[in-house]
Amino acid sequence: MIQSEKDYVKDLGVIVEGFMSRLEVRGIPEDMRGKDKIVFGNIQQIYDWHRDFFLVELERCVQNHDLLADLFIRHERRLHMYIVYCQNKPRSEFIVIEYETFFEIQHEISCRMSISDYLIKPIQRITKYQLLLKDFLKYTTKAGLDCEEVEKAVELMSLVPKRCNDMMNLGRLQGYEVGKI
Repeated sequence: MIQSEKDYVKDLGVIVEGFMSRLEVRGIPEDMRGKDKIVFGNIQQIYDWHRDFFLVELERCVQNHDLLADLFIRHERRLHMYIVYCQNKPRSEFIVIEYETFFEIQHEISCRMSISDYLIKPIQRITKYQLLLKDFLKYTTKAGLDCEEVEKAVELMSLVPKRCNDMMNLGRLQGYEVGKI
């Protein structure tokens, strides 16, 4: 789990320190002004939090597995950042396809994947937490340990992806209403 979190933070860094910073240096094309905020949403906030706080706390859980469930429960409000991120995701996909700028930046920063591949990472990650916690619950149960906190964490991390999905569906409906999707 630690290595996959480090990889995730690295991928978020490609978005923030690669695509976003290069776009800022280049200057946002006039017809794209404001759309960059739809594309990237609150990814900077997600990146900063994972890099500066969550990864560090997750590494502490290696020494004490009892802290893992509590980590997710304590940061429930922070994990809601993903729900905000997901709201613009359908429109974001449309904008990325529409503007050649993102493809050009991908080549400038020698990126192995497209921006769309990177922008889907937060959605994949929030789902992955749920699966990892379910596995952790299975092993905790088999070991005969107290599962109450782990069950709470699993429930929480089942709700967050569901709400993310709801927000993406809402975003699709809003895009449909304005003829953008």
